This record gives sequence, C-alpha cells and structure tokens, in this order.
Amino acid sequence: MSGTSVIRGPEHQNADPPIDERMEEEEEEEDYEEEGEEEEEMDEYEALTQKLNHDTNKEQYDPSQDKSERRTIRQRYRELIQVAEDNKRELAASDSAGLRDTVTKANELYSQVRNTQEATLDSRLLVLSADLSTQKARNLRMDLNTFDTDEFVSKIISLGGGRHVGETGDEQEELNWIDIGKQAIRFGKRPVTMDFMQGPLAVEKKQRTVTRAARITKNKEDLVKPLQLQEGDIQASENDTANSVNSIYRILHERGPTNYFELVTNPTSFSQTIENMFYVSFLIRNAVASIDDSSGAPIISVHEPPSADELGDGLTKKQIIMSLDMSLWKEIIDTYDIQESIIPTRNKTMIAGGQWYG
Repeated sequence: MSGTSVIRGPEHQNADPPIDERMEEEEEEEDYEEEGEEEEEMDEYEALTQKLNHDTNKEQYDPSQDKSERRTIRQRYRELIQVAEDNKRELAASDSAGLRDTVTKANELYSQVRNTQEATLDSRLLVLSADLSTQKARNLRMDLNTFDTDEFVSKIISLGGGRHVGETGDEQEELNWIDIGKQAIRFGKRPVTMDFMQGPLAVEKKQRTVTRAARITKNKEDLVKPLQLQEGDIQASENDTANSVNSIYRILHERGPTNYFELVTNPTSFSQTIENMFYVSFLIRNAVASIDDSSGAPIISVHEPPSADELGDGLTKKQIIMSLDMSLWKEIIDTYDIQESIIPTRNKTMIAGGQWYG
C-alpha cells in the first residue's frame, strides 16, 4: 500500500490567520476610514462656518441677534404701521408734518434691523409711507394767484426810503424813486415793445372743393355667391368619408403594423396628409385600430373591437389631438425619407360653384 507525503517548505510553515480574525481586521479598517471621512467633513464644515462668520457683515445681517431685541423692534414697527393706518387722512394733509416724523422714526429703527423678518416690516412701512406721500402731493393746493398787492406796496415803501407816519398820522415823506429805479433796472434793462401780427388782416376763406367719386357698377356675372349646400351634397360628403376610412382600414390590414407618420403622410400634398390623419382618427375612435408607442415610435395596427365584457371591466379608450403645420410636415418627410404615399393620392373633386377641393 503506497502513500503520498507532503513536505512543506519554509513559506508554508506559517498558517494563514482564521477567517474571523481577517473579517474583524477589515471591519476595523473600514471603521477607521469612516471616522477619518467624518473628521474631514467636520473640519470642512467648521472651516466653512468660520469663513461665513468672517465674511458676514454683522451690521447688516446677524442671525444671532438677541431675540428680545428683535421682538421689541418688530413691536415698534407694528405700532408705527398701525398709527399710519389709523391716521391716513391727517398724515396726507398738506400742512401736516406727521409723515416726516414717521419716516424719521422708521430710519432710526432700521439702524437696529439685522434680520429679514424685521426688514419685511420696514418695507411694509416704507410702501405705506410712499402711498401717503403720493396722496399728500395730490392734496397740495397750487394757488396761482400768489401776488399780494399790499405786501408789494409795503416792500416798495421800505425800499424807497419808507413812509414815516407820526403820531398824528399826517406826516409823509416822498419815496426815493431813483433808488427804486436802480433796483428795478436789473430785472428789465429793455423797455417793453409792442408786437404786431404777421400777415394781412383780411383773409379770404378758401372754398373747399368736394370731388365725388364715380360710382362703380359691378358686373353681376362676376359676383361670387355663398355656396348653398344641398342635402345631396352632405350625403355625398359622408359617403366619401366612409369610403376613405374603409380604404385606409384595408390598407392597414394588408400591411400590418406600420409607423403612424409613414402611413398618413403624403409627401406631395399637405392637405391630404391632414385628411389622412382625420380619417385614421375614425379608426381609433371606433376601436378598430390602435397605436402603440412603447418602442419609442408610434406604431398603428388593426385591432379587434373590445367586447362587452372588456368594456364592463372598465376598459377605456384614449384619444389625443395632434397639430401639424407645414414645417413639421416637411420635417417628417425628411426624417422618414418618405418618397411615396402609402395611402393613394386622391383626385381633386369639383364642388358646386366651380371650385376645386382637395
């Protein structure tokens, strides 16, 4: 009976540590790394906080302002606002100085504002003061007759040497008109001249010539009358619509699932593209066709109408309205490289009145 012996070299003499010890060492290393990351985040947060505190102007914004001081400021602001609201008529009077006192108190109070809540109250008081100032300006009486004759005569007498009246009231002194003239000449060095009217006094009134436009007689044969639709025209239009819808259904049934835009787009006629979209909407409405866009592209295919049981279970139909303009129509043609219309181009039909349609 033979056996095999294994001789371990020096590199195999030290056995690997147990699995539990290795897992504990790895967990300790992970905990140490997490603690290091947390310390780094705390250091960054403290550095950012110190920078914000250093850059913040405490005279303008101080979130650590004493709460009782802030409460007092808000109370004083509310008192000023309430007084202004209750005394609008008096403050808006032209001879009242109450509004100026209110603004002065608000300016003194604003020097203590350090937070947004108090600043909001200051803004409210400022808006109210502005409204009262506008009303006060409207109430000012602009008296154009400001010349006082008695005051003017009194000033002239004082300027010309004065009129000395004694106790009896009969002593008078002539005015010094030379001094008065020297003072007045500064305001009127040129004598007042007389202005004359320009042009002759006799003006003949120009007769207005009235030109009557010649009456245009229209040719009755060229007049286009409104189209009068008959019952037969409406019936024919309904038949054409039904035939077009059935034709598109047969095409879709033969082709199978087809891209919606490739189906309805007519590269040679924008108007017939709109008509195709209109006809296809009847198929969707009648639940004989459905559109699936789960693949990212709208794929239309024929669909069996829902049964009464499906409708009873709460099955609902969904329709959407799509708008299409000329630029989008051209973009669809270029994107899908549509060379020929899947739905055959319909011939133009003439309706009553000699006009072509389609």
